[in-house]
Amino acid sequence: MRRRLEAHPGEERLLIYLVVAILLFFVARIPNLLISSAGQATSEVSGSAIFVTNLVASFFFAPLLFYGVASVSRIMSKVFGGSGNGYSSRLALFWTLLVISPLSLLSTILQSAIPVLWLSTALPIVMFLLFAFVWGACLSVAEGFKSPYLTTLAIIMTVFCVTIAFRVFIF
Repeated sequence: MRRRLEAHPGEERLLIYLVVAILLFFVARIPNLLISSAGQATSEVSGSAIFVTNLVASFFFAPLLFYGVASVSRIMSKVFGGSGNGYSSRLALFWTLLVISPLSLLSTILQSAIPVLWLSTALPIVMFLLFAFVWGACLSVAEGFKSPYLTTLAIIMTVFCVTIAFRVFIF
């Protein structure tokens, strides 16, 4: 991450990191997407229409979502004394997504090759924890925090609290 910050890639490079990561995540979702779109198809809506809708949503809304997440992480980092800027927080998140995205392909391959129920539950949890650790380490460097472990713990706790609040207040 330090080398990335020192190289100071332009905003267009950050967008390329994000789009390639989204593409790899989408490719990893294709088997499940094909199964679910075939199951959701009706006489009015074809399975391919559902698939294309997911494709468009992934490449239109996901970048907006990740830019928003990077902005929120920057605001939270600033509250806790971070010395970075919006660019460094975007670089940390987008680089993390790019680094983790090939593992989502591997996860999909493993789930397809070994169709065991506990594996389909455990792999997403392991992927999230790995994502949180890599993002915590990158964000620590980008914001000047001393401990990547505390940053990782903050990310995990934030996601946990938001998930619990979402389930309690929405459902």
